[in-house]
Amino acid sequence: MQILFIDYIDFIPIVFLYAELHYYFKFTGSLYYLDEPEILTDAPSFIEPNRKLPILLFIKDAHKYKLYLKSYKVIIYKNKNIIFEDIININRNINEHFWSKIELINLNNIFGKVTIQVFFDYDIDNIKKQCITHNIPQSKKHYLDTIVMKEAYPRGNNVIYGDLHYHSSLTEDMVEYGAPLKETLIMAESMGLDFYCNTDHSYDLDDQIGSWTETDPELVKWKQSRKEIKNINKISNSFIIPSEELSLQNYKGQNIHALILNNNTFIPGSGDGAEKIFNIKSEYNTNNVFKELEKNAICIAAHPFVSVSFLEKLFLNRGKWHKKDLANKNLLGLQIVNGKMDNDYFKSYKKWISLLLDGYKKYIYAGNDAHGNFNIYRQIKIPMISIKEKKEQIFGVYRTGVILNNKSNVLSAISSLKSGNCFVTNGPYINMTILNNNKTYNMGSTILSKNASININIISNSHFGKIKQLIIYQGDYKKKREYKRVILLNIDKYNFEYIYEYNISCNCYFRSFIMTETVHSKSFAISNPIWLEIS
Repeated sequence: MQILFIDYIDFIPIVFLYAELHYYFKFTGSLYYLDEPEILTDAPSFIEPNRKLPILLFIKDAHKYKLYLKSYKVIIYKNKNIIFEDIININRNINEHFWSKIELINLNNIFGKVTIQVFFDYDIDNIKKQCITHNIPQSKKHYLDTIVMKEAYPRGNNVIYGDLHYHSSLTEDMVEYGAPLKETLIMAESMGLDFYCNTDHSYDLDDQIGSWTETDPELVKWKQSRKEIKNINKISNSFIIPSEELSLQNYKGQNIHALILNNNTFIPGSGDGAEKIFNIKSEYNTNNVFKELEKNAICIAAHPFVSVSFLEKLFLNRGKWHKKDLANKNLLGLQIVNGKMDNDYFKSYKKWISLLLDGYKKYIYAGNDAHGNFNIYRQIKIPMISIKEKKEQIFGVYRTGVILNNKSNVLSAISSLKSGNCFVTNGPYINMTILNNNKTYNMGSTILSKNASININIISNSHFGKIKQLIIYQGDYKKKREYKRVILLNIDKYNFEYIYEYNISCNCYFRSFIMTETVHSKSFAISNPIWLEIS
């Protein structure tokens, strides 16, 4: 096998997995280098009741090796007892770049945690090999855990759920890749997700097929992917919003990322793709990118305050979003949740409130930035030295709830996202509306009125726990502060509706926060604001 040696890749910082394991430094090698195709199994972290459990079997780069897949055996355990076992004989050469298959398993009314193992039996160059669940070096976890929920994901009327930040197999380079589009949608449906956005890197979408360093002026990869998404959407109950994660520059000239959803024309962004040495300037910035957006496209600041390492700053010119960038009237809002509750999330949350109090009407959204990662997140901890695993940035865990005004499709979802009629959650459902003069106003609305009749509707279930807290905030622009107008604790219900009457004396906004709790975990939901103006 011919190895691609790239000396300057020493400087590429920590990245996400699925991890590409076939490269190593020219002079130092790699401790997790793999001289065979990547073989792995994945499954959702949880599924809704009455859904078949989808198990993804995935092989990458088999076309570079002589791989003969004999069979694989699927075993599922419940409390260490085998509840399902099956051997599937394949007996054929695998020579595709990406080979994948989904096994749909009927668990017959079994609920709670189940454990999955898959035993692969294969040959590489006529040498017999075996692996359990995956063949990733250094990864000690050779099983997957999935929770089968007893109740469906909490839903109110006309709500759909989506993961707004996800990387498919269209994101592919020498350090990372995701899962195929169609297979991801099958995973999404089992989890109660109605859509996802394939926010693949702009610097990957314009590559020549089979290369991560050569740009294709004909954009064959991009065009084929958009055609594939249309075909998938035609035959599926759920859908994919065609998207990209664009590299662009902030007002300081540093590379940052934006989620571009549903733009039919490709927008190039190559400044931090590490495809060409010393090329660190992106094609667009936070002032001029909006002229490239079409009528039914939107732009959201991707993980605007995520921590940037020293190496990312030095060699990829990466930075963060600043107020001057976020204040642009064409930017809808911020992806404040990026797959985990950490300091970056709390920083984004506080910055969003600061923008609201400064008079900017900005919405919030959620995603996970998963690259595949339906069950476990594997990360290159130290390039060419070590890999670590954790339960963060898992597909579909943090999601955006979208309240529809029309039927469920791409354009309807985009319309509601664009107007801010949505909320972020990792479990419970929340919807906030205001009734004024016999008219109902949704999240994201602006009302000319001194009176507010605020209606909060909350739904949870046994998986996410009873409602423990509801807070209704009022934001006062003049005093630059928020007031907690309602604090309800220990509501201790799965379904709750609350009406709050209030008269205002100044321009302001209202928003709401809820928390649910079980013995083992807490979940939350945050509404987008509704603005009230007295003049």
